[in-house]
Amino acid sequence: MLSICRFAPRGWAGRACRKMLAVGLVVLLAGAALAAPTAAQRAEIGAIGTLMTKAGNLFKENKFAESAEVVKEAQSRLEKLAAEADAVTIGQLATIQKRLTNAHALLELEGLTLPELKPLEGMTKDPAAGPAGAGDAGGISFVKQVAPILTARCGGCHVRNARGMFSMASYETLMAGPPAGKVVFPANVPGSDLIVKIEDKEMPPNGSGIPAAELETLKAWVAAGAKFDGPDPKARLDALAGGAAPAAAMQVTVQKPTGKETVSFALDIAPVLAESCTGCHGATRPRENFSLLTFEGLLRGGDLGEPILPGKPADSLLVKKLHGTADGARMPMNRPPLDSAVIAKIEKWIAEGAKFDGPDAKQSIVEIAALAKAQSQTHEELAADRAMLAAANWRLGMPGNAPSRAESKNFLVLGSVGENTLADIAQRAEAQAAEVAKMLKSPESDPLVKGRMTLFVFGERYDYGEFGKMVEKRDLPNAWRGHHRYSIVDAYGAVLTPKAAPYSLDTLIAQQLAAVHVASLGQGVPRWFAEGSGRVVASRLATGGDERVAQWDNALPQVLAGMSAPDAFLAGKMPPEEADIASYSFVKYLMADPRKYNLLLEKLRGGGDFAASFREVWNGPPEQLAGAWIRKPPKAGPRRPAKG
Repeated sequence: MLSICRFAPRGWAGRACRKMLAVGLVVLLAGAALAAPTAAQRAEIGAIGTLMTKAGNLFKENKFAESAEVVKEAQSRLEKLAAEADAVTIGQLATIQKRLTNAHALLELEGLTLPELKPLEGMTKDPAAGPAGAGDAGGISFVKQVAPILTARCGGCHVRNARGMFSMASYETLMAGPPAGKVVFPANVPGSDLIVKIEDKEMPPNGSGIPAAELETLKAWVAAGAKFDGPDPKARLDALAGGAAPAAAMQVTVQKPTGKETVSFALDIAPVLAESCTGCHGATRPRENFSLLTFEGLLRGGDLGEPILPGKPADSLLVKKLHGTADGARMPMNRPPLDSAVIAKIEKWIAEGAKFDGPDAKQSIVEIAALAKAQSQTHEELAADRAMLAAANWRLGMPGNAPSRAESKNFLVLGSVGENTLADIAQRAEAQAAEVAKMLKSPESDPLVKGRMTLFVFGERYDYGEFGKMVEKRDLPNAWRGHHRYSIVDAYGAVLTPKAAPYSLDTLIAQQLAAVHVASLGQGVPRWFAEGSGRVVASRLATGGDERVAQWDNALPQVLAGMSAPDAFLAGKMPPEEADIASYSFVKYLMADPRKYNLLLEKLRGGGDFAASFREVWNGPPEQLAGAWIRKPPKAGPRRPAKG
């Protein structure tokens, strides 16, 4: 099988075949040359894993004290095994250690006390593994041994430059890998493309490979966990290895505005950069290794050094390039010069300190510009832009099929059903909007969703699925009959019309509308809260003919039993539908206190930050409340009778 993968495409794209193969081989290799466990150690690892499974089954049966005793036995045996294990074996115990950590969290919520769970590195007696918490990887020092190898063998392309969008300038960027994905997977040598490509003599590109001793050093470092033992993972490799860091590698410092600035990066500068510069300085092979994909990239600069000197526009390389007074071509290349008023605004922004007023300096500059525009628009302006975006999304998801169209106060409705049906759906959606507004205490003077909401209506499951694949680049869960998306720039719900009425289209629409409404409030509203709110609204409006709500309630015990931790759904560590069912139950738990829930919505409507507002209302973060919720989740509530 390994020989088959040798014929996979070269370049970082060829990693997929090897990674799939690595999944199948990693267990086998764990007992071979790259891993240290003896037969007895492997048997003990398996026995401890069996104990953890037994403990989990006892917990699901509410036999918490018995579960705790089994966990104690597993923990004791793990500690004994780890005390005599080498670094590679310690790495293989990480999965069991994680299961023990989760078990501790769940059992302690039930009031049980367990022995302290020590870090794996703190258990080992292997002197090569170093003291607890040390970055030394099984006797291999990243700073003293690995960094010099990478700097000497890869420095020209990936340390001092970023060929193929892959930078090894620091340990942090090395571990992040190129846009195609990570190339170093701790404790997984055959799955790490960095090692595979060096071993295949594909890298370095001269084809001569590197000395065998150096390759073995790199392998041993990865096998032992690919750890870092220096003072700062952001420090440059060539500096760690004894060289001097170039000027372009100075630390990026993002400064927030004071409120006195007259020029906004998000509103005034980002749109210019997105329109005029990202063609050459975007994500794919940016010229001079200068990427304007993000604000951090703008500040960091490229091969020519820092482009911006805050407070000094005349000395800033960016300004000189725009004026044509620096070496090389005037920017934008092969395009008309920017208008003098635009350049003056950029100069003013730099003079005022080059402050950043966007949501995230790591976010795409194109997105920052679009979000800032949407936030500054009126209801009507935003609705017009969303209508154009909706038409583009329809063409992408349903190419060659012109949609039927209907409009109402709160909705633009596009669908693959007839005009009359779509007009009827638009009116029914308005009726649901009134119910949602009443239930969520939305002020009558405000639109339920600024800029209106688009409803994509599909008559066939295949069309609904294709929309997910083409527009959202994902496979929609089989259980879904509808879903929402909100990003300020866009706001929509996609729904599948029922064939034989196993669920209510009205309830399905209300669910998406409530979720989008909640998502549009305040700052940083997480998906679990918006989706959970939408599902609770749906459950309260549901007629007797909507089987989806009963399915959520019936599936909840199994979902809870399978959770690794009470807050797993908050952290996105569950499959989508299971996470949404947990969100539905948790928000129902929160809404059991309508005073607090409505107070949170009020704070969000006032522009509040979700995390801060939630903590203020409930005297703690959602993760804290999740522990109480999972012990006593709300029961299924009564639903409205079916309408005649």
